[in-house]
Amino acid sequence: MTDNAERVRRARSGSRMMHGGFTAAIPLTAEERQQADAIVDTLIPPEEDWPDAASLGIADLLEVYIVPDDEPVSFYPHWRRAEFSELLAAVGGPLIGLSLDDRIEQLKGIEADDAAFFARVRDFVYYVYYGHSAVVKKIRETTKHGADYLGGGQPEGYSDSIETWGDRTFTTRGAFIPTDAVFRALTKKEQA
Repeated sequence: MTDNAERVRRARSGSRMMHGGFTAAIPLTAEERQQADAIVDTLIPPEEDWPDAASLGIADLLEVYIVPDDEPVSFYPHWRRAEFSELLAAVGGPLIGLSLDDRIEQLKGIEADDAAFFARVRDFVYYVYYGHSAVVKKIRETTKHGADYLGGGQPEGYSDSIETWGDRTFTTRGAFIPTDAVFRALTKKEQA
């Protein structure tokens, strides 16, 4: 079991996505787009009335969050361009042409081998997909509490013109603590 000090350290590590991106993002190649779409469509399979990654252009959104190789890494998930290309080839490449069930099995193997790496990939995909304006709109219209879903950084999701992160540093104040890391304080009676 993880102790409270470790949970606080993780919470303050900056390991969460933030809105923004790089305005001078290096475009993904056609092959990398296909690999990215395979990863997204495996983690979030398209369903009736829900859009798939390719039709939404998720690859366009992914690329603005990838840190150029010559920029300092400051925001989660900390993917440099070269590292992300390797990820797409290693993870997305083998998924192309497989059935959904086979793609899921491939990703289960990756998760079993390196849970932290898999979590970075999953978090990145979820953040970008569920922040897309079309997905936000669908959630708002079709789910019970969807009207409360904020989605992307602006009312319309991601804008075409975003503020570049550049060499922006981590915040030095405050911290995000996941719900499962919060402990109930003991009462005086319990402390005695």
